[in-house]
Amino acid sequence: MHSKKNVYTLLATALFAPAFIFADAHVSTQAHQSTVTSLAPLYNGNTNDNAVFSGALDGFLIKWTEDGMGEHYQITDIPIRMISRSPNGSDVAVYESDGASINRVSIWNWKTLTRKYAFRFTDAVTSLSYSAKGTYLICGTASVSGTVFINTANGSVISRKLSEATGVVTMSYTSETEKSLALYSPTTGTLSYYDLHTGAVKVKFDVERNLNQACMFNNLIFMAGIKNNTLSIIRATTGETVASYPVKNAVLIDSPYQKDLYYLAVENRIVNLYTVQNDRNKTVIQPELVASYMRLKQNEIVQSAVRVQDTLYAGTSMGNIYTFAIPASRAEEDEANASEPLPLMALTDNMYDHILDITNFGEDFYFLTPTAIFLSTYTNGVVDKRGVNPGQTNMLALSDSLILWSRDTRQPVQRFDIATGTLSTIFTPKNAVQVLRVFGDTLIDIEGNALVNRYALATGKLEQLYQGAGLQDALLTAENDLYIAKSSATNPEVPLLYVNCETKETVPIQALKGTVAYALAFDAEKNKNMLYGITVSLGSNKALKTSLFSYNMQSHTVSNYIPQNEEDNDAFTFLLYPQLYTNMGKNQIHAYNLQSRRDFTYKRSASLPLKVARNSERLVVLNRDGSISWYNPTLSGVLADWYLTTDGQWFEF
Repeated sequence: MHSKKNVYTLLATALFAPAFIFADAHVSTQAHQSTVTSLAPLYNGNTNDNAVFSGALDGFLIKWTEDGMGEHYQITDIPIRMISRSPNGSDVAVYESDGASINRVSIWNWKTLTRKYAFRFTDAVTSLSYSAKGTYLICGTASVSGTVFINTANGSVISRKLSEATGVVTMSYTSETEKSLALYSPTTGTLSYYDLHTGAVKVKFDVERNLNQACMFNNLIFMAGIKNNTLSIIRATTGETVASYPVKNAVLIDSPYQKDLYYLAVENRIVNLYTVQNDRNKTVIQPELVASYMRLKQNEIVQSAVRVQDTLYAGTSMGNIYTFAIPASRAEEDEANASEPLPLMALTDNMYDHILDITNFGEDFYFLTPTAIFLSTYTNGVVDKRGVNPGQTNMLALSDSLILWSRDTRQPVQRFDIATGTLSTIFTPKNAVQVLRVFGDTLIDIEGNALVNRYALATGKLEQLYQGAGLQDALLTAENDLYIAKSSATNPEVPLLYVNCETKETVPIQALKGTVAYALAFDAEKNKNMLYGITVSLGSNKALKTSLFSYNMQSHTVSNYIPQNEEDNDAFTFLLYPQLYTNMGKNQIHAYNLQSRRDFTYKRSASLPLKVARNSERLVVLNRDGSISWYNPTLSGVLADWYLTTDGQWFEF
């Protein structure tokens, strides 16, 4: 082959997610594409399982096994904030949030790569942990009611597990028997213990307020946390603060069943490992420097760390995972050796280039990376560099050239001549471009979500066609017929408009209902009376749903297809009549046949699909991690997943 404030107002009490079984995870040492936010080992259960999961802002879960390899699988396009691993060894709980309206907790079976349950919260989730036997998933939230219990056996939310509202909780642990529960509330500075059978309060202690990184160690006898560069150690059985120490840039290593507390502190890119030793279960000994490790990369920050036996794992702001061997005491080593930093071993590296965009040009496919424009096909697998990318992020095909542009910027829109490899500027936008589309020899762009402009390539004429607010997409169905998709929250209060480009007459399309429309599609040759797109609307239960729609421009009637029971504001459509392709729902590609009304789905890769292109023989999917997946258009399975290596070759999974 090729070289290679009431928490219980959950927005949906529980979204019992369909048990989609997707593709296998990709196994490699590739780093995360963004900050590693959480690491999760298996604290209880099978002690022979020393794997560690990492979650990151890129939406990937990676299982790092003892051989140093990572099983990669992207579960979401929303940043992962926290993860927790079930004692059953197969389930992983994930909290994902966009920092605004989306706060979702889901439970995944890693063995089948299946989402078992998903839950939407109205408030941010502040802690996430399994009970010691895995009976409950305990979710602390930023609400008055505070803690939510999920029965992991059936995915049900237990509305009144405790006798009182807990308020905001950032730490929770159960005893090994699951008879009692310890919670820390930073707003009140309370360490509380509950009887999990009755829900009654057993005891409460007033402790330091607003501790960050709250955790426990020494079989839950001690609690630790940091505030104002001070590490506080609390005897959890009495609430007494037994010690306080100055720390700087410290990351506590959560290991509740280990005798001593460890933490990392980075100073001048040197990673220092400290321990706070337990002293007869009554107090602790002043922090001791255990070891120093070789330098991190410039501007790299340790964000999370865990311990598995005598190995530490640390995740960083650059998406890397490092391992640290906890050394034996250095007291017997000679002074010279003791002063030398130990090796810092990265599990991860950046093996692959990132494909930003794809387009088909006749039977050929072009690929845009941060530095280059490549031509390649599935048949030959040759990477043919055709030009240099001047820093653009997006690409469109004309009859004899490529259009290069960058979303959400004011970079010049450029033309790349395929025959000569030369680059020229078409026009420079006055505002950030959100959408750029080509219709024959005409470009349509949306700038600042407020202006629709038309640029005639033949004459160089640029004119404004419409000004409004909340604009999402626009296309020409004829020389002077413009349709605009928008938010219905702005005037006129409809999601679709018709604009006569000559007279500037604007007609709201009342037949289409919804909160927003986007991703318009049209085929002037094979189906010139029909306009297609995606709309988000309120369902019968007042929850948002997403669906494909068609609008008959002659009869002014609307039809909806393959509704998804979740809101999706960022899908695409690609029309090759009668197939309408979309990644609506985010998990896989749909090919909806507009004649037979049949929905055909393709099995996805390890990464979520972002865009498609197609010729007569192959469908190629651009994935969010910058890889591509090849398909026979008539078959659901992936033919191959290709990653472009940093030295410009295809690597195939």
